[in-house]
Amino acid sequence: MSDDLMKQLSSYKAQLQQVEVALSTDQDNEDLLKLQKDLQEVIDLTKDLLTSQPSEGASSTNGLETVPTKHSWKVGDRCLAAWSQDGQVYEAEIEELDRENGTAAVTFTGYGNAEVIPLQNLKAAEEGKRSDEDGSLKPKSKKEQIAEQREYKKKKAQKKVLRMKELEQEREEQKSKWQQFNNKAYSKNKKGQVSLFRCLSVIVGSTVVKSCRVLISNLILFFTTMVQYRISTNDCIEISQSRATIDTL
Repeated sequence: MSDDLMKQLSSYKAQLQQVEVALSTDQDNEDLLKLQKDLQEVIDLTKDLLTSQPSEGASSTNGLETVPTKHSWKVGDRCLAAWSQDGQVYEAEIEELDRENGTAAVTFTGYGNAEVIPLQNLKAAEEGKRSDEDGSLKPKSKKEQIAEQREYKKKKAQKKVLRMKELEQEREEQKSKWQQFNNKAYSKNKKGQVSLFRCLSVIVGSTVVKSCRVLISNLILFFTTMVQYRISTNDCIEISQSRATIDTL
């Protein structure tokens, strides 16, 4: 399954790059922006599924699972944290959050001791405890914790798969709209275009026609001039011969 997810992830990334290229020339296109958002969400979900698979596989072989580290902690939340002095887990309350460094300042309930704990080491107050018959809270066994964590990850993975299917369907619809948009734009540009060869042939053809017209006009002028010259020359010769005859007589 991981191989299929890797292939899908590569495909999603390639499609996202194409959408981003298209957005560089049309930044306000709503269809492209929606497609970009959906693709990014699908990529994030696919990455989450890929990262969750190895941890589940490792837990099945070692019999241990890590507690999910992602939690939307906020100031005032109750949690379970380990005290650095003895390593034991106690109930505490979050006083401050430093999300940039991934830490929280907590105060242990009933003791007043304060300590800075990495967020990934915090657990929800409900985790790690179970209700006994008398209503008191007792620590859960390791087996129960593993079973609950496995069920939690299973449900989370199912939700991600369903969300991915929804996004995939939306992405296909947006992809179809995008293709229709590109086809319309291409057809519109195609109608307004004129062939380069046609332009060149018109230019060359008109030049040839103009050149021929000039040549013919020049030839006509030349022959007309020559005829006139010959006529005028012949007239002069005839007049000279007539005068010579008269003088002889």
